[in-house]
Amino acid sequence: MLHKMLSLLTSEIDLQSLKRASWMLAPLLAITLLTGDTNWLMASILTISLFITYERSELAPLGVVCQALAFQLTFWALFFSMSQPVIFVLACTLAAAAAVGVSTYGDKLRTLGNFTFIPALYLACESTSGIIPAQYPLHALVLLPFLITAILPVLVISLVEHVKTNHGWHYVFRLHRTGDLGTRIACGETLVAVCLSVILAAALVEWRQLDYGQWVIWSAVSIVTGDILTARKKLYQRGMGVLLGVPLGVILSYIIPHNILIYEILTVSAMLTLVSFSHYMLGFGARCACITSALIVIGQTPDIAAERVFNVLLGGGIGLLFIFLLHIAIAVRNHIYK
Repeated sequence: MLHKMLSLLTSEIDLQSLKRASWMLAPLLAITLLTGDTNWLMASILTISLFITYERSELAPLGVVCQALAFQLTFWALFFSMSQPVIFVLACTLAAAAAVGVSTYGDKLRTLGNFTFIPALYLACESTSGIIPAQYPLHALVLLPFLITAILPVLVISLVEHVKTNHGWHYVFRLHRTGDLGTRIACGETLVAVCLSVILAAALVEWRQLDYGQWVIWSAVSIVTGDILTARKKLYQRGMGVLLGVPLGVILSYIIPHNILIYEILTVSAMLTLVSFSHYMLGFGARCACITSALIVIGQTPDIAAERVFNVLLGGGIGLLFIFLLHIAIAVRNHIYK
């Protein structure tokens, strides 16, 4: 039985993507181990996000640079808005709208939008945790070198592979490797649903001061696909993933040692789940397990597990609610004007 389970798990793992992503993260992980500065580990979230977009959206080196700049703008806007709840809700909404709206130029760019907004939101919330607004400018200066360095691994590999493929440096100044951005999508309805979902999710986070509230916000964005059936399937996958992964992470945390090395391994493993699994539910469950274990390893209580489950389901429920309401509104409008 165990052999069959291991065989099934192995068949779901994309070893090629896992290997390439591991090489991308290796430099920052090595620096983290040498210096003990976990800011390098946090910045590697930007590295893995750029790498995923580079792979899936087929960006050329200049495209990688442009996404990195978009990330910086989004991150700093969210970072400095954290002290003002209304401005933070507005900044989140605009950033989420841009993440979805970019797919009007081609569906391959939805990955670019998601992996710009979501890591920017996560890092902004994590970076401002435990500090007061008066400390934001100084902390921003501390973070800037880490976030700039995190771009380099993906930029280097994109330059090397682009030159090898196209046989010349003059191709480096293209934004996209093939010029095919995918099918253009009329995302007006999705845009409205995302904006309403993020407004409600971010407002709830600020109003109730929810810990790890970023999970609520990006879960709402992740669910909104513009189609009720697809959204329900996504919510089911995320729900099952978090319900199975979080308890597994709690159990794992009681088995493994609690030290900084284990925390770093779990954090990197969580990032690698973004590219390692072909099945979304399995990958999301593994990610939840790694994140839960990592948080407990650094001293959080197991209560964080319940918060993770609640926040993911709350955000997903908000996203599904607005998709449902929007489709009802459209059906009523079409009936009236028929």
